[in-house]
Amino acid sequence: MRNFFISTILILISTSLFCQQSDIGQPVTENSYLQKSKNQKTTAWILLGAGFVLSVGAAVADVGSDWTKSETPYLVAIVTGCASMLGSVPLFIAAGRNKRKAKNAAAYFKIQLNRVPTNTGLALHSTSTLSLKLGF
Repeated sequence: MRNFFISTILILISTSLFCQQSDIGQPVTENSYLQKSKNQKTTAWILLGAGFVLSVGAAVADVGSDWTKSETPYLVAIVTGCASMLGSVPLFIAAGRNKRKAKNAAAYFKIQLNRVPTNTGLALHSTSTLSLKLGF
């Protein structure tokens, strides 16, 4: 009986792990790339501004501080601000790449010739298709 329960649990776990997704997700469109680019650019500007304010504020506070106190908190704030400013650079690059993808995307109709089996062999029939071109 114990083996039955263990094997049932393993089967249930394995079926939930290896099943296909039921929802495919949002389709990739020009608007989704533009929205993603806008969000990345906003995040990059926030990181750049916050890093600048943090590092400059810590540097100004460090100049006016007493030399007998420990300078570790100021140094940590300056390094954190510089890291934040450096972290904004990849976001600016990714935002530009997503904007370029949005501008290169195009949807169009295309007529394709497909081979269709008939009684006498193969016949060519035209089929209209909707194509989506993404410039990567």
